[in-house]
Amino acid sequence: MMNTKTIYFAQHGLALSKTQDPERPLSADGITQTTAVARHLDEILFSPSSIFHSGKQRALQTAEIFSATLSAVPVPVKQHSHLSPNDDIQQLIPQLQNNALYIGHLPQLDKLCSYLLCGNESTGLLQFQNSGVIALTLETDQCQLNWYLTPDIINRQ
Repeated sequence: MMNTKTIYFAQHGLALSKTQDPERPLSADGITQTTAVARHLDEILFSPSSIFHSGKQRALQTAEIFSATLSAVPVPVKQHSHLSPNDDIQQLIPQLQNNALYIGHLPQLDKLCSYLLCGNESTGLLQFQNSGVIALTLETDQCQLNWYLTPDIINRQ
């Protein structure tokens, strides 16, 4: 029997610079863009079972916006220990859960998705955008890109 999972990854929303605030919370534009993406996903009945974030303030805020917007009942938001910008992707891969949304950072997200899609984290296959969400289907020996939604795509509609 084939083991298939659909996994979602998002880069946190636009954040303030370190000089503006060392904690780097979401900027007003980051909140607006993340909310717009979350509302669009809610309209297409996207409903992850869990939302994981790195623990950094900008990722937590992004997770909370998705959780509050995606359904009448908030989706559980939890910190995950392997979602920081420079964490080893090999630590995260075995822990990926079906139908979960993982909110992280660059360069890790680019490396992770490149590795899952083509077996090489250095290809630069994908370029995440702030508040962008990607859906991948993982099977035992292959991975497929299902869709990638960005604030730019929503703004074109």
